[in-house]
Amino acid sequence: MKMRLLPASALAALTVVAAGCTTASGPTYNLAIVTLANGSQAYRVQCLGLLESSKACMKKVTEICGDKEPLRVSSTDRAASGFKAENDPREIMFVCQAPQPAVQTPPPPPPPVVETQPRTITLSADANFEINKYNLLPEGKQALNKFIADSDGVNIGSVVINGHTDSTGSNALNDRLSLRRAETVRNYLQSHGLHVGKYEVHGYGKSKPIASNTTAEGRAQNRRVEIQTSGITVR
Repeated sequence: MKMRLLPASALAALTVVAAGCTTASGPTYNLAIVTLANGSQAYRVQCLGLLESSKACMKKVTEICGDKEPLRVSSTDRAASGFKAENDPREIMFVCQAPQPAVQTPPPPPPPVVETQPRTITLSADANFEINKYNLLPEGKQALNKFIADSDGVNIGSVVINGHTDSTGSNALNDRLSLRRAETVRNYLQSHGLHVGKYEVHGYGKSKPIASNTTAEGRAQNRRVEIQTSGITVR
């Protein structure tokens, strides 16, 4: 049984003012009841003999307190030999008290889930893909790398990637090209560590223009890949 030491401030208040008579003794110990300054009583065990140690005192302390907790008031190191301190207390003064309930520290609450705003970016096909192909140009990779870096520290529930073309060419060609470009973007984001729960990829061809296809400027705006995110939470 581990014995706790009374704090120094409490020790000063519990200075022994009178020693009682010896209540028990044996070949290895003396046991006495003493009166403390506050009027309460304590026990004092003295270990005897050169071959004895504080273990003999502690054994008697444990017997006296039983299922209670011993609280040490003071202790004295009795030199076993050579009149030198052995760091082995041979005289222990203590009181017995009811076991103190363990203080249960509640676990910290989980960090709050912070919802952030959805994000949408648009990649111009002319600036980011090879002409009439779905391979990313260095500028396209740089734009996606920035998107990944800006998303560091968050989890994204879903990413929807939509590919679009202008009205030039057949429907089949435009549908296929818009889908392959969207798939290229998804594959790049997946392989470069973007934390996403689910991807959706669509190729809409020329069916959803955002500008007129009658001008070169309008057709350039329609050739694009849009990336839409939702369900963003902080990791």
